[in-house]
Amino acid sequence: MKISKHKFSPYGEGVVANVSAAPRRNPPAMQDHDTLSSAALYAEVAVTIRRSRAEVAAVMFDPRYDTAWIGLVRKSAKLAPGPVRQGTKIAREWRWFGRNVADTAEVAEHVPDRSIVMTTQLPFGLRIRYALEGIPEGTIARIYAEGRATGILRFAAWPLNTLLRLVVVRDLQRLKTLLESGAWRRWLSQGVGTNP
Repeated sequence: MKISKHKFSPYGEGVVANVSAAPRRNPPAMQDHDTLSSAALYAEVAVTIRRSRAEVAAVMFDPRYDTAWIGLVRKSAKLAPGPVRQGTKIAREWRWFGRNVADTAEVAEHVPDRSIVMTTQLPFGLRIRYALEGIPEGTIARIYAEGRATGILRFAAWPLNTLLRLVVVRDLQRLKTLLESGAWRRWLSQGVGTNP
């Protein structure tokens, strides 16, 4: 997906989204993961951030900043000390349809300053990939989110997929603002890890 800083986007400056609610077989972003071959939900969103790839990764890949830009996350913390790497588990508390729910995300893949893949059971069994690409203007940050609507939720695939896209778009807009404003440098001293 090519991102042009001059292209108009209904989602905000520099934000481009692609979404599908139809069952997808091996979407290109995650075609090696057979466990998701019958996934019904898929969203891909990208945003241009005028900061270096290392700066974007320092925030986007660090769970301590989750509550600063992921709107549904109220609390986030690693379950063990040390840097984020494959196998790292992250305890999160989500606000989902008016209720606080707990979940544990696990890092399935990690390439420092380039990409990270996480699996989570909430809100509906997602596999999420963050990918960063350095460009002259800064960094293109992409989020690929894929999951399956099961049980009664399978009858609401279209509205759930629309919700998934909007959530990811808004999260990337917050990430862009956080980084470009420099507010991320102050976040760790302002009670990190909680979201009112």
